[in-house]
Amino acid sequence: MARKKKPKRPLAQGAIPPPKPVRRRSPRDLTPRTVRRTAWLVGLPAPLLMLGPVLLASNPDYQVPCMITAVLVLMAGVIGIGFVRTRGWVIASAVLVGVLLMVVPTSALQAQLISHRGVRTEVEITAAHSSKGKNGVLSWSCDIRRVDGQPLRHARYAGYGCSSRASVGNTAEVLVDPQGWAPPASAYDDFSLSGAGLYVSGALPALWGLLTLAAARLTLREAGAWGRQGRGR
Repeated sequence: MARKKKPKRPLAQGAIPPPKPVRRRSPRDLTPRTVRRTAWLVGLPAPLLMLGPVLLASNPDYQVPCMITAVLVLMAGVIGIGFVRTRGWVIASAVLVGVLLMVVPTSALQAQLISHRGVRTEVEITAAHSSKGKNGVLSWSCDIRRVDGQPLRHARYAGYGCSSRASVGNTAEVLVDPQGWAPPASAYDDFSLSGAGLYVSGALPALWGLLTLAAARLTLREAGAWGRQGRGR
């Protein structure tokens, strides 16, 4: 016959029950197999799934949905790294690499396309729009149209000749992508570093993967040290 569980002794009137201890996750809560599997899933597919939409975002027609997809993948990747290792420096480093991965490839690809196949085209500024950044700096973007009357994709321009509402009606020389993928850019911009930007874009996914695998290795090392310490007691 099973023995009945001894009832707990009631607390005295007015006594405050002691707080329950907070259970913190120890390294042994994550098996080495789980840590390795999570690290590989986060370290390899996540940066590639971010890089693809970010490159497509170099076309303004796809920019909004692609950047939303990249942000969602970044959030999932950071959460995955948090499962591998919860230390703050790992999460902060992953966020920094992820933000660079969402910014650098887009501008680098646009600059590379314009520098290689951009055609000097005279356009007329038809409207000017101002926006103020978080630091209070006022920036301008202008609607443009080709002087020769031919259609122009991505008819929005920010650069030399677009500086105020007084620019409306003026003409400017811009570089236009004949394929219509990259947006117009100023003919006076310097694209000498666009190639370096592409190299950095290729290195960022590798850096993300190395960061994830290094975090997993530290977690597994600490888990082994914890196990040896527990057996020595």
